[in-house]
Amino acid sequence: MSSSITFADSSALPDPALFDPVRFPGQDREPWPPPSFDFAAPWLSRDGLVFEREASGDISVVRRFEHMRLLVRIETAHRTLDIEPGSRDFRLLRLVPAALRFCEQVSPGDPVPPILLGDDAPPPEEHHLYAATTVLIEALGERAGEEGRALAEAIRRVPPGQDMFERAVVHCMSDIGMRIEGLAPVARRLQRLANAHARVLSAYATQPDYEAMENMIFLTRRTLTRDRRWAGDLLTHALAWLEQSISRPRHTAEALSKQADARLRKLGAMADMSKLVVEQEKYHARLLDIATFWRRLSAAWLAVHPETTDRRDVEALARNAIRRLSLKPLYDVPS
Repeated sequence: MSSSITFADSSALPDPALFDPVRFPGQDREPWPPPSFDFAAPWLSRDGLVFEREASGDISVVRRFEHMRLLVRIETAHRTLDIEPGSRDFRLLRLVPAALRFCEQVSPGDPVPPILLGDDAPPPEEHHLYAATTVLIEALGERAGEEGRALAEAIRRVPPGQDMFERAVVHCMSDIGMRIEGLAPVARRLQRLANAHARVLSAYATQPDYEAMENMIFLTRRTLTRDRRWAGDLLTHALAWLEQSISRPRHTAEALSKQADARLRKLGAMADMSKLVVEQEKYHARLLDIATFWRRLSAAWLAVHPETTDRRDVEALARNAIRRLSLKPLYDVPS
C-alpha cells in the first residue's frame, strides 16, 4: 500500500483574487484585459488574419486568403506588424500568447478567454480524459484484479469519450459474461479517478506561460544593465535576483504534474482508488493555486517593452513577483 501525501496547509495562503493586485504597464482607466481583441490598426483587423502557436512556442501570423504564414517571436512581433511599443494594440498583441493557452487560434475581434478576465478555469477537454484513461489502463492491466484487467482490456476496444466506461462495462457483460455486481463498483471508481487525473492534466496544460515571463525579465534586466543610468540601481539588482528565482513556479508545476502521474503508476496504488482520487484532487488544487497567483502577472510581464516601458511599471511588476515568490507554501511539493 502506498503512503499518503501531505501538502502544506493551503489555508496559510492569502486569497489570490485579493492578494497584491497587478497593474498592466501603460494601463490607464480602461480595465485590462479588455473583453475582445479589438485592434485599432486597420491591417490587424482584416478578415483572414489569425494568430496561432507553433510547437516551438513561437507565434505564427497567418493570412488565410493570401496563403501566407509568418513565424514571429512575441518579443519582436510588434516590429513585423508595425505596432508602436506601449500602445493599446501593443498590449493587445502581447495578450495573444496568454490567450493561446486556452484556444487553438486568435483572430482580431475574438473575445478574450474568460479565464484571463478572472473567470474560473475551464473544464478538462476530451483529450485530457483520454490521456488520463490511458495512464489508468496501463496501471490496471499490470496490477489490478480480474475485474480491473477486464475493464482495462474493454476500454481499449471502445471509442474515447465520456461514456467509455459504461461501454466497457457493457462489453464485459455481453462478450465476456462477467457479472455487473463485480464490474460496476470498479468502473465507478475508475471513472472518478480518470476524471480527477484529467483535471490535473488540464490544470497543468493551462498554466501561465512562465518561460515567456522568465525571458522578459531577463531581457529587461539586460537592457537596464546596459544603460549607465540604471546599471547600479536597486531595480536592476532586484531583476537580477528575480532572474535567478523566477523559474520556481514553473518548476513546481512540472514537479506536481510528474508526481501526480507517478502516484498512479506506483506499485500497489490501484488497490485503493478512492485514496488516489483524493490525492489527485490535492494536486489539481495546488496547480490551480499556482496558476491563479501567477496568471495575471505573467501576462502583465509580457506587456513590457524593455526599452520604453516606464521604469515605475517595471518596478511594480518586480515587486508583484517578489511577493508571490515569498509564498513558500505555494511551492511545496510532497516528498
